Amino acid sequence: MTRRRESQIPQMNGEGQFSHLSPTSHQRPSLRNHPTSPGEDRIEALINAAQHLEPSADTPWRSPSPMIIARAETGHMMGRHHHDSMGPPIDPAIDVLSFSPAGHVSSLDQWAFELVQSNNPIPNRTPADALQTWLFPLENDIQTPHGSHHMTVDGFFDHDAFRTLPDNQASPSGSSVSIASRVPRERFQRVQSCWPSRNRKSSRLMPDLWQNLITCDCTNILSEISAGTVETPMSERERRNSRWGLDEECRGLLQGALNNAPARSESYGDTASSSGDAANSPSVEGVQFPPAEILDIALEMYLYYFHPTLPIIHIPTFSAKNAPRPLLLCMCLIGLSILGTAGAAKFVTRTFPAVLQLVLAELHSLSSTNHPPHRQMRIIATSLLALNLASITGRKSRIAQAEKLYSDLITHAQQQGLFSANEGASLDSLLDEIVDIELKWRCWSKVECAKRIIFGLIEADCWWAGYLSTSPLIRPESVQILPPSDYSLYHVNSASKWFHLVQRGTRIQSNRITPSFHPTPGLKLDSSSFRSLLTLLLLRIYESNDRLANAAGPPKQMEPWRIYAEDPRSRDILPLLVNLSSSSIDALRTADLNSAVLWHASCMALGANMRYFELAAGRGGPEPAVSALEDISAWSQTPSARRSVLHAAHIYKLLFDRKVSDIVNPHSVVALFHAALVLGLYIFTLPPTITCGINDNCIELLDLVDWISVGQLGLISTAQSPSGFGEASMVVKFICNGGPFSITGIALDGGYLAARRTLLHCADLMEGMGRWKSRTFSQILHIMSDDLTDYEGPENDDA
Repeated sequence: MTRRRESQIPQMNGEGQFSHLSPTSHQRPSLRNHPTSPGEDRIEALINAAQHLEPSADTPWRSPSPMIIARAETGHMMGRHHHDSMGPPIDPAIDVLSFSPAGHVSSLDQWAFELVQSNNPIPNRTPADALQTWLFPLENDIQTPHGSHHMTVDGFFDHDAFRTLPDNQASPSGSSVSIASRVPRERFQRVQSCWPSRNRKSSRLMPDLWQNLITCDCTNILSEISAGTVETPMSERERRNSRWGLDEECRGLLQGALNNAPARSESYGDTASSSGDAANSPSVEGVQFPPAEILDIALEMYLYYFHPTLPIIHIPTFSAKNAPRPLLLCMCLIGLSILGTAGAAKFVTRTFPAVLQLVLAELHSLSSTNHPPHRQMRIIATSLLALNLASITGRKSRIAQAEKLYSDLITHAQQQGLFSANEGASLDSLLDEIVDIELKWRCWSKVECAKRIIFGLIEADCWWAGYLSTSPLIRPESVQILPPSDYSLYHVNSASKWFHLVQRGTRIQSNRITPSFHPTPGLKLDSSSFRSLLTLLLLRIYESNDRLANAAGPPKQMEPWRIYAEDPRSRDILPLLVNLSSSSIDALRTADLNSAVLWHASCMALGANMRYFELAAGRGGPEPAVSALEDISAWSQTPSARRSVLHAAHIYKLLFDRKVSDIVNPHSVVALFHAALVLGLYIFTLPPTITCGINDNCIELLDLVDWISVGQLGLISTAQSPSGFGEASMVVKFICNGGPFSITGIALDGGYLAARRTLLHCADLMEGMGRWKSRTFSQILHIMSDDLTDYEGPENDDA
């Protein structure tokens, strides 16, 4: 049936005899001037009625009527009336439509039936069948980008099965003919092209991750062994030449991987240009690759100084020869950055963009390639190291380049369920099934490596959320993780030593924890679980700060705990955090330096909104800085301010008194920066009249504090009475009432000079901390203290 041209469509009268079918009438302007005939009026009314007919909600699916099938077969050979040239009034893709109520069809007079029957006389046809066939012609084609698709019944169902049936025989829907035989297979192939394609990877990684890692045939999930190759440990001769196996052959492979890095992508170009670092494009032409000896030293620097902060490498089974090239490149660049020589820093700066593109390309391959689980975790670990390479130097341009990697990596890990350990199998039962001690040690080490990678992703999200002053990408309410096991257990170099430690009581598996985990009263948390729980609480703090940023005015915003108390999702953060001091007081004082710093930083963040302190330090420009300083001046008179100052002072003390063997992680560097802002701006906004005489009860901010006695004081509205402990009572009085104070025995008055001294001490401590340069943070502190330090521009910023 051919379509009628638009100019030939008669005017539709919304006030016709079928206007009762819809409360709204759609009128079309007249396309011709001469009056319509009564027959055309009926056609217009019929079309208008059909456009308002709706299928019944309880009409079952019906098999195609034989009459309609016969109509479709003979339609092309029949003569046509001039009315048949009209196109379908509504979508011709609708197959067979049952109208409801039935009265709508019966109300149409016999004219519609006669109109179709006169052109296509088919026996046993009812007016309703004729109306449906006329309204929805079955032989029309629909043109699509995939070609012509016949929307006829016989265009999909095989009508040969029905063709020989007599006219008076019933429909074969109830016969013994197979349903599948009625549809030729090539028809399904044609229909398949119309459907949207499904994502190739629909399964998540976590549910079967532990089983897959235990059963994979590799010794170390961060090693890459070709199929059919037997993994052998390094010989003593190789160990003497290079402890980690990084020889000339390995150097050549690294150089080849770097030279074959993908070209700059569009997304990278946008990021680089927006950060003012477009010159650092992913090109390594003319870059002199370091000799194998320097690369081996860089790898050693990585394992000595950076690995303790992110211990994902299982050193007893690690070999540089078997490590994937992108992973080893990231390890070497981190080591060279820590080494800090002019040549090493220049090489890192020139090659970082190319390495970043190499890592991004590998990460994006996970969405389209069916890698085994251990290889997926290896690629995720490589991306995690690249993120840390960007962050440890504190260079703005490098961090800006890596923002896309941060977003893509955390999003992918969350989609794969890596932060939902409750979806995985019971790890204890899986390991208990292994009897052989050597095999059990190797299986445990592979699972432990994955647990450490997952925890490293959460730490990275916390760092980036704090640096960018945004909400973390990980949803805290959905997080459940298995904390890493004891550090020393992970690094024993044989199965027998590992088993000996296990027999002496070292646990190979910790309890699953969440950001709302309540430790058992009186039960000491092990250092790993303590650090993991603190990190999850910090994740909640960042999320709450961003979500509740506009919940109240500056007076409440300056003391986040006040807003948390009114928020059902955040009100339990304070008791959870404060109670950790009683359940793990040993960890705060002696066991783990970085965990103790993290606890103080989290408590400080509940009493002082760091966004205001960053604004006061110039993050938003001059005008927001002035406004923030006024808010901080009012905040400095509160108990929350004085408690926050105590936590800030103890962050400084912990890092100042650290041992040579203590490794400071990047999170502690950020904590020291925030502590410097809180201490410095608190002192700056105090009136200069406060003095600390010889006989005054002057509190030393660096003295040890019994935090169990202090409790929640300064972070709740209800005041607490001083404790019976002498030292604690001075702290409680200072928090409640204020008073003179000293740092390292030097009494400090309020005002700029004392604040300047504090900022410079913190900046000096920061620059000597760790093996990486906290360039951005220390530079801010120096500028705030106005010490006339000359900083070179970004073009010379290679260190």
